[in-house]
Amino acid sequence: MKPTVLALSLLLCVMTNLAYAEDHPGLATEHRDALHNAMSDHILRLTELNGNGSYPTFDPETRSLLQLEFKSFHDSVEIKGRENPYFVSCSNFIAEDGTKYDIDFFVSQHYAVVATIIHSKNGKKTPYDVH
Repeated sequence: MKPTVLALSLLLCVMTNLAYAEDHPGLATEHRDALHNAMSDHILRLTELNGNGSYPTFDPETRSLLQLEFKSFHDSVEIKGRENPYFVSCSNFIAEDGTKYDIDFFVSQHYAVVATIIHSKNGKKTPYDVH
């Protein structure tokens, strides 16, 4: 019985990871913890400066400033840029109206958040291409 439970558990883990990898390409690197720390510091700093307990971000689709609540980080990390490499990692936020946002954080090699962009809204991806 134990080998069957173990095999099913491993299969479930593999399937979950494959589904996640398909949705968010990129490999988690040894930099992930440092990136998440930089992202967390950035989120906390802007939330504090905002003064209302929400993370502010601009939605170019609606041309409005959103007030979002942080939910979680994604595990994946991508490395972009050939001449000046930087990291991209995502996080989940939710608006007061229940809209779910996946925001990409662009993080320098020195672990500083240098930009953010809305990656998807309620699961619908925002088309953008950064090299």
